[in-house]
Amino acid sequence: MQQFPFDFNDLPTPTYLVGGWVRDRLLNRQSKYLDLDFVLPEKAVETAQAIARKYKAGFVVLDAERQIARVVFKNGTADFAQQMGQSIEADLGRRDFCMNAIALECHQTSQNNDQNVQNAQNISASTNVQDFLSENSYHFIDPLNGIRDLQEQKIRMVAPENLAEDPLRILRGYRQAAQLGFAIEGLTRQVLIKFAPKLKSIAAERVRTELGYLLSTQNGNQWMLEAIGDRILEDWLPSQHLNLARFTQIGRVIRDLLAKFPHLDLFFSKQLAGDRYALVTIELAALTNSATALEPLGLSRAEQRWLVGILRYLPQFMTLVSQATRTAQYKFFQATLEFFPAIAALALASGCDLESVAPWLERWLNPHDAIAYPVALISGDDLRNELGIAPSPKIGELLESVKIAQVEGKIQSKQEAIDLIQSIM
Repeated sequence: MQQFPFDFNDLPTPTYLVGGWVRDRLLNRQSKYLDLDFVLPEKAVETAQAIARKYKAGFVVLDAERQIARVVFKNGTADFAQQMGQSIEADLGRRDFCMNAIALECHQTSQNNDQNVQNAQNISASTNVQDFLSENSYHFIDPLNGIRDLQEQKIRMVAPENLAEDPLRILRGYRQAAQLGFAIEGLTRQVLIKFAPKLKSIAAERVRTELGYLLSTQNGNQWMLEAIGDRILEDWLPSQHLNLARFTQIGRVIRDLLAKFPHLDLFFSKQLAGDRYALVTIELAALTNSATALEPLGLSRAEQRWLVGILRYLPQFMTLVSQATRTAQYKFFQATLEFFPAIAALALASGCDLESVAPWLERWLNPHDAIAYPVALISGDDLRNELGIAPSPKIGELLESVKIAQVEGKIQSKQEAIDLIQSIM
């Protein structure tokens, strides 16, 4: 709590810290970027505004009707929400899963802070929930036995109607199972499956974001397959368009590629749209046989361009990979340079061997490679100024002829390029 960007004494009494931060702290999971959720019996928006004003932080009302506001600090966000129901226990009873329905009363936590600071090194060494509980004097409000669920590493619903109220919670259950390495409790999983058709009522942006979180998680692919097997995503990712065999392999393939070509990490971690990364788009491409099947997710133009390009050129690459001429390699790179490693990854997941694909990746990674990145020997201006060729599509055709001759090793200088063009003319 020493990382918190404001003093708990600035909060009215009572104020409760709830949700993911409490859960993750019990599990000894920490993030540099804080994501805090507070519940107040009254004046939630006014409190958030006062905190933002005092600490010169950003402020935005997220939901005026439900009285939810956010304060944005450099190292994280703090959401303040009006308590739902007559007590904090009633509020916790409206949440999704029991492990997320645990609260801390902030002022009691603040009073215990000195002792907690003294125990800080021991806390950091905690390996499980029981260790944390034995080393701390925090007072937890846990009416639904969420702490027990954390100890047993299971995800258990609070109530079926809570999942029906916001069906995105159905998909979130699988995402949190992946993030935490937990199992979904049997009855809860049956309810998730039963309510899966309700997920089609959720806005595409919310579903897309949740899928991005899931696929970015270490065990995300495994739980994605679990969700597909349970037909959770049938309305968003129809099974007839899926390539599960390729998707099953893509995670291993990417790990192997990063082990052999560490610099590819910059490619896989490239941001394509907002906080959405190339890795997620590549995994979606591996999952589907049709880019149009993913259109309901409302992907960005960049993501859609990648998906269409990857799936369009993948069959061609699998034909070329072991027998392409220098010219064929050059032309393929010119068409796919932006997302080529994604095509290579899908080819490997589809059965190509690394020995054949690796030379292509080495070319792509080398900015001085004469085939992937040929340096122009002559420009359109040179053709107009030195050879008197009038502006027309013919200039582009001549420059392409020069590039191909250069790639094939037939010319190496500007004068040789001019001589070639004169012979063509």
